[in-house]
Amino acid sequence: MPGGRHKMAASFFKSNHQLQFTVIYRYLPAFFNMRKTLLFALACLFSLPLFSGTITKSYHFGKPVIKSNGNYQTISFGKSVLSGNAGEPMMPWEAVSLVLPPGESAKNINMQGNGFVELQGQFLIQPQQDISPISKGSNGKFLKNELVYNSASEYPLVNKGNLMTSYMNGVAFGLCTFTPMVYYPSLQKAGYYSEVTITITTEPSAASVEAMKNLSSSEKVLNRVKQFAQNPELLTGYPRKKSSAAGYQLLIITKQAFTSGFAAFTSMYDSLGISSQIHTVEDITATMGGIDVQDKIRNFIQQEYQQNGIEYALLGGDVDVVPHRSFYCSVLSGGSYWTSSDIPADLYYSGMDGNYDANGNGIYAEVLDDPDLLPDVSVGRLPFGTIAEQTNILHKVIWYRTHQKPNEQAKPLLAAEFMDQATLTFGQDYLELLVNDHTDNNYFTHGIPSALNNIDRLYDTLINPIGPQIYEWQPADLFARINKGPSFLYHAGHASETYVMKLYISDVTNSNFYAINGVTHDYILMYTHGCDCGAFDNNDCIAERMLLIQNFLAGGVFNSRYGWFDQGTTEGPSAHLNREFVSALYNDTVADQIHEFGSAHLMSKVQTAPFVTVPNEFEPGAQRWCHYDCNLLGDPTLWVFTENINVGIQDKKNDVTLSVYPNPCSGKVTLKTGSALTSKVSICLINTYGQIVRTWENLYLSDPEPLTLSLPQLPSGVYSLEVDGLNTKARTKLIIR
Repeated sequence: MPGGRHKMAASFFKSNHQLQFTVIYRYLPAFFNMRKTLLFALACLFSLPLFSGTITKSYHFGKPVIKSNGNYQTISFGKSVLSGNAGEPMMPWEAVSLVLPPGESAKNINMQGNGFVELQGQFLIQPQQDISPISKGSNGKFLKNELVYNSASEYPLVNKGNLMTSYMNGVAFGLCTFTPMVYYPSLQKAGYYSEVTITITTEPSAASVEAMKNLSSSEKVLNRVKQFAQNPELLTGYPRKKSSAAGYQLLIITKQAFTSGFAAFTSMYDSLGISSQIHTVEDITATMGGIDVQDKIRNFIQQEYQQNGIEYALLGGDVDVVPHRSFYCSVLSGGSYWTSSDIPADLYYSGMDGNYDANGNGIYAEVLDDPDLLPDVSVGRLPFGTIAEQTNILHKVIWYRTHQKPNEQAKPLLAAEFMDQATLTFGQDYLELLVNDHTDNNYFTHGIPSALNNIDRLYDTLINPIGPQIYEWQPADLFARINKGPSFLYHAGHASETYVMKLYISDVTNSNFYAINGVTHDYILMYTHGCDCGAFDNNDCIAERMLLIQNFLAGGVFNSRYGWFDQGTTEGPSAHLNREFVSALYNDTVADQIHEFGSAHLMSKVQTAPFVTVPNEFEPGAQRWCHYDCNLLGDPTLWVFTENINVGIQDKKNDVTLSVYPNPCSGKVTLKTGSALTSKVSICLINTYGQIVRTWENLYLSDPEPLTLSLPQLPSGVYSLEVDGLNTKARTKLIIR
């Protein structure tokens, strides 16, 4: 068991440092000076194979950031994450993501420190508090392991994470974490190494050879791999895969009954230069090998990825259409284990390496299965179960992509709740880390540029610390903000399968989101930290309702089980994933910026994967849990608009009210405006992927006289009717039967 390995490692360090601890206690100043040339870690004094390869990289650390929190301090560096065992000092952990030679895997890791720096003064480093499910809140306990804090021993005893080999688009990575800090709790003395050299020993591996079948020819994918690699120069050792002449980008998997409903969707992407193919669950089940339907679907996705270079996989349907795979995870919180073996995880269809059940016991994604944490394909699910639901969600996706209104792309709404009484935890502290660039909690992420966005905030806030008294917003406040037309909705707060953002599932109606109809305002996207609201295995969860009604959401990122946060901090696994998601969308390096919904979601998991290796996270760990249960319900190919664009009619013209009837219509439609127009207008009928299918010129449209138009024979669907005149503009949605 991993717990046994930790104990053995602790025993190893203790025996090797016993005499050294005594010297530290009696001759501390001399010791600190001497430590400047000593080895940073002795964790891997194993015999190396005669023909082993090695990968080496040096990491450098400047002056740390020291912050006070009452009587306690935190010590951190710019790219590290603060973490620790519950009740023990929080240490800054640096991520390791090193490219390994082709066909090899990581065997051992060694760390050597140079340039030891003693920090002047005394430090009572803040103890790590429990990590908790967001829906449960804090347990109200302050944890401090007095045995550790009374010890003169070097802390931490284990200063590296659990080395593992993971694969990203065919490239082998050695993933791990380490801390450059040294702390002596009872003496309240601390220091760090300004340079740490990591050496990973590699060995030939059949799994790494097999993974090379997943090498990609896509420049977009190759750039993503390069962005993640800390030693990108080693990528030149991997062969360059040739693109397939018959390749395509988007794979859609659904049942036969729903294939025709994707016609407008695939036509739209064809017009945008994104090729797609639809394959049915029935055909895949009949032709592919595998132990069950899920395995056959995953094998088919892998086949299309390897043979045709697909980048996106859209699961077209709820779990009774495209079944999900349940993952296992366990988290230690509050002295108890929170365990689930049925976490709905579409990561199963995204990672192309291994099978997530290496030990063959039918329990998927256990630590001992060495599950693939680096996704290769961007996967999203449209959780419809009927033709009507499919029509609604696909219309919203198509309309979002092709009918953006001017100046509505840079108006995010941040909605946050009061999350815990005992620790006075507010969701706003998490969401504010999505605004502008941040190094909080010791890792860097890009954020929403406040100078370029009109950011709306709806926060529960503390108005009087005595009591305390807290202002809490109400559902009516949320409806009012949403119906103003935000571009993206971010949420931190409590949730359940039928509750999120203080809304019950019965509150999710077209009338409550009357203005988010694609015409008055654009459809919007959402990301929430809330627990269980994205449990798409439940019929139906509140996230599905938000997606499948006619108005409101065109897509979102939701947790299918618990979201998790760190008590007493602004950190937590759910917040970390959210920050990396936003960072991908707002990266100020053009080559590294990601625009597609699914690609940003994929990159958030890639960037957080190394921190699953932190010793206290490895098993059990909440970062792993969130890695599994954070799913994209939406189109993974969808372009996310993050800045205002020039679309539609841009001249300074008067908006007029345009009414059409009947709507839906067939054959003829009558138009009426509430204003008297003094000049002629032109009228365009535009289909869902932006093509003009009929134009009427030089017409008078005025009140009270209506205008009747004869429509051409067109496929049934949703169209846009646009009026343009010398001083007039108007647009409305028209449904043709």
